[in-house]
Amino acid sequence: MSGYTRNRAIMNIDSANTIGILYYANNPVEVELMKKYIHTLRDMKKEVRSLGFLDVREVPLGLNGSVKHQYFSLKELNWYGKPSSQFIHNFVNEEFDILFDFGIPSQLPIMFLTSMSRAKCKVGRYLEKYAELYDVMIEADENKKLDYVITITHDYMMLLNKKTIS
Repeated sequence: MSGYTRNRAIMNIDSANTIGILYYANNPVEVELMKKYIHTLRDMKKEVRSLGFLDVREVPLGLNGSVKHQYFSLKELNWYGKPSSQFIHNFVNEEFDILFDFGIPSQLPIMFLTSMSRAKCKVGRYLEKYAELYDVMIEADENKKLDYVITITHDYMMLLNKKTIS
């Protein structure tokens, strides 16, 4: 990708102003968990944008109601599975302070977006073969439920690089 640059910085949630979230949106229970987490971050005065991947032919009508919370589907992927719509391009070009990838490593569309993102700090689940993709990796295998992954990721990212006052 020519012209691709990003300013890497490891930071905790407190020091971040903008947060991007990528996640798998096929499970309604997990979508509700993501919405709840997004509200938690917004209550902390964070600017949050999210992009959920629906593994269906097309996003159902009426689902994409907000620029800050969007979905994409198989329709937005090119022939080899790379997301290619303008709103997706806008998302990956946004220089978030932190990008949370709450997808699972087998979901290539989300992996593409994480790899292309200009976010300063990329956070995702630990998997050795994707170690170069993330700046911070959380130990949570694919069998862990999303609520667990959100909780340990949030807790770790609150403690990371915490400034102590003496």
